[in-house]
Amino acid sequence: MRENTSCYRSGEPMDRELSAGTLQKVRVTRLGPREVALLELRVPGETRHVVVAQGLGVGLLGAEERARLKQAMAGAVKPGEVRTRALVEEVSRALEGVERAELETRGKRIVEEVARGEAGSRREALRRALAKAMARVERRIEAVRGDLARAEGADSMAQRARLFVAEAARAPRGATSLVVVDWSSGVAQPVELALDPARGAREQLDAVFARARRLKEGARIARARLEDGEKALAALAEVARAIPDAPDADLARWTGVARAAAPRDFKLAGPSTGTSRPRTTQAALPPYRTFVTASGTRLLVGRSADRNDTLTFHVARPHDLWLHAKNRAGSHVIVPLEKSASCPADVLVDAAHLAAHFSEARDEAVVEVQYTPRRYLRKPRGSAPGFVVVDREKVLVLRREEDRLRGLLDREVSGSE
Repeated sequence: MRENTSCYRSGEPMDRELSAGTLQKVRVTRLGPREVALLELRVPGETRHVVVAQGLGVGLLGAEERARLKQAMAGAVKPGEVRTRALVEEVSRALEGVERAELETRGKRIVEEVARGEAGSRREALRRALAKAMARVERRIEAVRGDLARAEGADSMAQRARLFVAEAARAPRGATSLVVVDWSSGVAQPVELALDPARGAREQLDAVFARARRLKEGARIARARLEDGEKALAALAEVARAIPDAPDADLARWTGVARAAAPRDFKLAGPSTGTSRPRTTQAALPPYRTFVTASGTRLLVGRSADRNDTLTFHVARPHDLWLHAKNRAGSHVIVPLEKSASCPADVLVDAAHLAAHFSEARDEAVVEVQYTPRRYLRKPRGSAPGFVVVDREKVLVLRREEDRLRGLLDREVSGSE
């Protein structure tokens, strides 16, 4: 038997008591560690249902057992071929000399065992998915804590830079350092700031102040992300504690709790079959990730520099809109549009949020984002991956809205991560 669900009509006669009937339908799938078949037999005056389970034998099903088995088999995958004649012969041999009452008892026992095994497989799949999700959330929490640690020095960085403001205004072009005296401790302490002689002192001091501002703004964002991550981790941990003793009927509810707590991290794979199968090559992920706006518009975000090129020049159409954080390394963002259609303002702002988030400017409160129809882009021969020349552009000065960005990230299309 094969793993997939199949339905067939046949005129194969059944043996003994059922020999007057015909086999109308066969459904085969894998539940837990075994293959299971549900046969529909038409005999004069009624339809009977037979279950065949690998390692458990054959039994007749009443209405309650049939409904329970069909529910368990509902997740069966694509139809495929099954050797119907061999299956019929196996059932015929199993039915020889067996009373109907005995077959019904067997049917109840088989369904009970199959349902228990299927629930066990679902429980194990849920446990594995939870463990992976918790590990992802924990890694993100650690990364955010690292961002917060780096941001803690923002105030002292700005305070130190203020000491050099007057000296920077007097420094000649090409100066290699600034030296001032710090009296904040009550004792004269010489303080030195190294400079790049190719750049003006004031320009470099302004860059220090800008970095301090970015760190302070990033700290606010990081604290919100840390709070979200800790809440998600606590919810996932609650599910992990509950599932070992949870009734089978509650597994679907706990799965929903985990998915709601961490929609980006909780990915429930199918239950293990307990058998080894030939590995198949998975389809390669597209060169972009897909996000959906509140209005339902798809936004495509390049995965890397070389995939930016693929997205922009091989996926996007000339009339689609292209966005990128201006003068910063980052992902290309494409808004698919109909010909001659303009991009709605709310969609443009959403796309700009993604362009800023997936760039070096992701922690800045205000980001310049350039945008233009894709037809105004050129890729110079021999240029670095992701590099493009923009012939015409407009620039949007984006003020980040964290709730808006968080909503976009939560609406990433499953399977595009």
